[in-house]
Amino acid sequence: MLNRLRKIWRSDRGVSAIEFALLAPILSTLFIGCIEVTFKIWSTQKAEKLAVTMADVIAQSQNVSKADIDALTGSVDKIMDPFPFGLNGAVYITSVYRAQDETVAKVNWQCPHVGNLEVESKIGEKGDDAVLPSGFTLAERDNVIVAEVFYKYEPIAPGVLFDEQVIYRRAMFKPRLGALTTPPTGC
Repeated sequence: MLNRLRKIWRSDRGVSAIEFALLAPILSTLFIGCIEVTFKIWSTQKAEKLAVTMADVIAQSQNVSKADIDALTGSVDKIMDPFPFGLNGAVYITSVYRAQDETVAKVNWQCPHVGNLEVESKIGEKGDDAVLPSGFTLAERDNVIVAEVFYKYEPIAPGVLFDEQVIYRRAMFKPRLGALTTPPTGC
């Protein structure tokens, strides 16, 4: 009986199964963590790309209408693919203008568009002093088009690395072919 116990004690059969059982939770956590970090970075980059695209395309227009903005925002889901934007996102297109003899730029016009996420523009509302990044100033009679993108990121495993949060990205472009100070009809 004692010999039999010694044989079992010295046996190395099943060691790899035990090692795998000990390491499997750690490896699974690492795998989920890598995927989670990748998706978070990817969704942030997609939101950045969306903001740049929206601001750039509008800034290339001579004049802009609500129909133009509607046509442009039809591509939002394609740009954000594979992340669902409709229920989880919102886009604001804003014109910030500094009038002659004014010291502060104001929100000239604004079109909230696309998505069902309930958020407010961080630039401000029409007629308000514009909240621009520190160090960003406009000369007199200068206009800038700002696209703000809000996207509610929902993690694969909430609470493991990230909690649900709203990603915010903005892009600013100076109009190239027209002033774009006239508000689009319908906004």
